[in-house]
Amino acid sequence: MRNVVAILAAVLFASILSGVQVFREAALGRSGFSAADAVRLLGYGTALILIWITAWRAAAQIPATGVVPRLLHEGIPPVVTLLVLPGAYGLIHSFLTDRAVLVVSWVFVLLLLATAVWLGLVLYTNAEALVLGAAAIERRISEALKRRTHACAKCGEPNSEEAKYCISCGTSLTQSAGSRDDRVPAMTEKKRPPTDATRAA
Repeated sequence: MRNVVAILAAVLFASILSGVQVFREAALGRSGFSAADAVRLLGYGTALILIWITAWRAAAQIPATGVVPRLLHEGIPPVVTLLVLPGAYGLIHSFLTDRAVLVVSWVFVLLLLATAVWLGLVLYTNAEALVLGAAAIERRISEALKRRTHACAKCGEPNSEEAKYCISCGTSLTQSAGSRDDRVPAMTEKKRPPTDATRAA
């Protein structure tokens, strides 16, 4: 939580101070590098570093005892690294010269490729967790569809497949809809006019 507060504070201060006129007008040389640029670089850079450190600490606190926890333990660091690296490059790109951009861009390309290979190896070694996760998602979706199909005819509230009474209005869910239809012919039979045979009787 302390890291989250520090990340939010760094982003907030960087966005506020970089927009102040005195920071934009205070240049630090002939290159046009201003105090606003320095504050933006420091604040956003600190936020990215804290995000990366927080992800590593969170992954370290997950015990690699089960299949899914092991996937989270090993997979969070490369995923967060893939997200942080483009942000770091976009942050420093405007401060680089043309020659430095060529070198730094290739450094970041190699870092991103290495991180992608790292993540691919993690997913390959933890393929069982992906299969279990997909099966769990499919099971939850099927259960949700079953609850929707077993809705109360009176109020429309979804109920479990084993439920006998509606959890909302208490209406019996086991009563067939055909039982009401079976009573309709009986009522109409009484309302029919008497035939010749019945009159003769």
